[in-house]
Amino acid sequence: MSRRWLAFLSIGALSVVVFIFFVMRLRPIEIPEPSQDIQAGSISQPTITFVNPSLGPQDAKVTVVVFSDFECEACKTFATSLEVATKTYPKDLRVVWKDLPNESLHPLSTPSAIAAHCADRQGKFWEYHDALFTRQSAISETQFPLIANELELDVRKFQTCYDERDTLPIVRKDYEEGIALGITSTPAFYIGEDVYIGAMALENLLALVQSKL
Repeated sequence: MSRRWLAFLSIGALSVVVFIFFVMRLRPIEIPEPSQDIQAGSISQPTITFVNPSLGPQDAKVTVVVFSDFECEACKTFATSLEVATKTYPKDLRVVWKDLPNESLHPLSTPSAIAAHCADRQGKFWEYHDALFTRQSAISETQFPLIANELELDVRKFQTCYDERDTLPIVRKDYEEGIALGITSTPAFYIGEDVYIGAMALENLLALVQSKL
């Protein structure tokens, strides 16, 4: 009888541990409020560092720095336009990605950004970026490792990166920079000193790049 009770207690303890594990896995990922030292409009230009994913040659004549959100429909539309633009000007246009998740409207915007940067650690940011936008209407945390597997990433390393929130500091830095720039909506993008808000139509984007060239 004592052994039976011991078995029940062991199973119960294990169940509690498993429950706590899943609760921790499902905890919300929130970007904390920006520091009070950060004032909207306190800087006028975005920075570009090695942690920011970029597409196109580094010596391109035109660089587009885009602040975006993986759950934003307008951002998805603009991402398609940017893809066409980079193919139209493969030697002259560079796109740099920045995260500006709007958690009040898009609860998975920060988790998606973390996952994309985890994919970037294995050289597949833009492929993961495209997959997130393609599945935008049905995205969930269960999709993240599935996308990683489809892209032939090391899923174990990817999952560890995501579970440990290893890339959250990158997302947080971009977010705070967006606040300091005074950006209030996405997509927002910079070309040189000029800032543009909204999903610019493809023909207008191509004309803008051509004018900068």
